[in-house]
Order: sequence, then C-alpha cells, then structure tokens
Amino acid sequence: MHICHIVLNNIGGAPRTADSLISYQVKAGYKVSTVVLTDLDLLWTTAFKAAEPVIVMKVAGTLFYIGGAIQQIWVAMQLSKVIANQKPDIIICHTAFVTKLFYISQFIPGSLSVPYISYIHTDYISELQVKAKTDSIKALIQNLYITIDNCINLRAMKQASGLVFVCNTLYERWLNLGLNHHRVTISYNPAIPDINNLPLNPIAELWLNDPKLITFVSAARFHHQKDHKTLLKAFAKASQNSLNIRLILLGDGDLETEMQALANSLAIGDIVLFAGSVPNPRAYFSLSRAVILASHFEGFGMVIVEAIASGVTFIASDCPVGPREISEVLECGTLVPPSDVDALAAAIITHVKTPQEKIERSKQIERLFSESSCANRLEVLIQQVVSQSV
Repeated sequence: MHICHIVLNNIGGAPRTADSLISYQVKAGYKVSTVVLTDLDLLWTTAFKAAEPVIVMKVAGTLFYIGGAIQQIWVAMQLSKVIANQKPDIIICHTAFVTKLFYISQFIPGSLSVPYISYIHTDYISELQVKAKTDSIKALIQNLYITIDNCINLRAMKQASGLVFVCNTLYERWLNLGLNHHRVTISYNPAIPDINNLPLNPIAELWLNDPKLITFVSAARFHHQKDHKTLLKAFAKASQNSLNIRLILLGDGDLETEMQALANSLAIGDIVLFAGSVPNPRAYFSLSRAVILASHFEGFGMVIVEAIASGVTFIASDCPVGPREISEVLECGTLVPPSDVDALAAAIITHVKTPQEKIERSKQIERLFSESSCANRLEVLIQQVVSQSV
C-alpha cells in the first residue's frame, strides 16, 4: 500500500506528528511519500526523512489571505498533478487547510480519485475568528470570504473517507458547526522525545541549575496565537513579588523582536532569556519549576504533555481546545483565563511560594501519548478506509 502524507511545512506540532507516523508506517512495510506545500525550514530539514519521495512544492506564503484565494486554486492544480504522478492508495491531509486544498484538487480535470483522511491538528475555528473583522467595507468582504472558506472546509471534511482529531474538544467544536461523519478517530498527538543531547543555552543552564533561582520555561513560536504579550506582562508583575524568578522563552517567529522590546520596556529584560528554537526542549522543561503556555487558542497544546512527560507541571490558559482536556486526563496543571495578566501572575506567584511539584504520569503518557499508540489508531482507520474502497 502506498500512503501519501500532505503537510503545509515542517514546523510545529502537525509536521512532527506526521514525521512520527511516516517513520512507523515505513517500518511497518508501507511505501510512504510526503508532499510539502511550502518550503522546508532549514532548522528542521531532517523531517520526513523516512519518506520516499519527499516532494516540496515551495508555494509562496500568501495562501491564508483573501488575496491568496486564486493562489489556492493554482496550488490545488499543481497538487493534482503531483498526486496523479505518485498514484498513492490513500492520502493523509494534515490540517483542515490542507484538506481543503486537496478537496479542491479533486475537481481539476485529470485528477486521480484517491480516498483521503483529514487529520485535524489545529483549532481552525478560532483561527478564523481571529481573522474576522468588525468594521469597514473591506471587513465585510473579508468576513464573507471567511464564511465561504469555512463552508468549503466543512464540505471537504465531510467528503473525507475518515477523520482524525487530536482531542475530543476539537472534535466537539466541529460538531457544533454541523460536521457529521460516520468514521471518526480521536488520537492524541505523540509526546515525541528529544532528538539529541545537545547542551543547553549557557545562560539557561546557569539559571536552571541555580538552587537560589526559580525558573519557568515557555516553548512557543512568537505569533499572536501564543500571546507572549500577556505572558511577559504577567511575569513582570510576578517579579515584583519574587526577585529570584527567571523566564526562558524557547522558539522564534515574526514577533520575537517586538517581544524583546516589550520585555525591556517592562524592565524584565535581564530576567527573561530569548533562547531561540532548540531541538531538546524537554531538557529545559525537566529542570524548570513549571512550563507556561499563555495561548489565545491551541490545536491541543502538546508542549504541555511533553512538560508532564519531563516530570514537571504546567500553567496554561484555559483556551477553547487543549489545556483543560490535558489537565483532566493527566490530573495536573493550573489553568487561568486567556489574556488575563493578573490571573497568570497570581498562578506564577503561587508556584513560587509552594514546593516544587514533581509529576509522574509515565503509564498514562505511554498509553495515550506514545508514538506507537498514535500510529496504531491511524493504522486501524486506514485499514477500514482501504477495505471499504476495494
């Protein structure tokens, strides 16, 4: 059987999960190919190395906006040609956006009719709400575009041969939009171990190993979704009560420079470390007091599970999808309202004033969040789809 995974890029949770699934499927004896719609980030070029071939379409970055509507059709046309050449037996579309593009590609003359599974990693509904505007003619046009786009997404998912959601609350949000499908699998993303034993950032290592300091870690790209602004303001407020706290930020992104300026303006530039993207975040997690995730919304928030797998607890915003379900399943963690500076600062201060909580959830992690359990759930769904298609 030839399985083809389609991903947007190689950055973030969805590609990491896809990479894990690809490796397991190759080991199981399947032929596995991968189509990457945009260019590969050089920091993560080892992704999808088990797949043969890996086809990178190198699409430009305007796909998500109104001006990108025509480009999406063009990408669908190119994708149709790629799939026709590869002739896979089944397609795995990672994210609702990729599912939509593949669905559109099926209408291109000469396209190959292939059953597809939509693998939903992100809270696409919250993403659309962020983009919606409330004033001006331009806003009305944009909101109309979002409505039409949402209808196409829903149609694309309904036409899929199977659906995979990375958590129950994400599936429930789509149910509220009218999604009704006969073949749905809930599969938590795998808590993937660090890929190497590289040394820590020197300053981070000093902070994390200093018994006089209490250091928190946050791992998230610098994007509006992750709400570093609230995190930095809350940490600044907490630091007024506790002079011995430190914060290490792992990740990069378009807003990094702006957040560095904000940290300096809040007079916490010397106690906040912008450590950049690292391939070994768990090494930082395991030495921290807690991991903080302040997002406006999440697809799931896998970084929280990886923190727990590293033996530490977490503080997270109680956004629509992810952290609450993780907290309930693994019975740990602190939740605060999204965008609430005072609540997040209070949670940080509470963790400073109480003894460090070491978390042991290895059995639950292995049962629910291992790479093998994730691959096995998809395997069952694939077999159901293929057997019906024969």
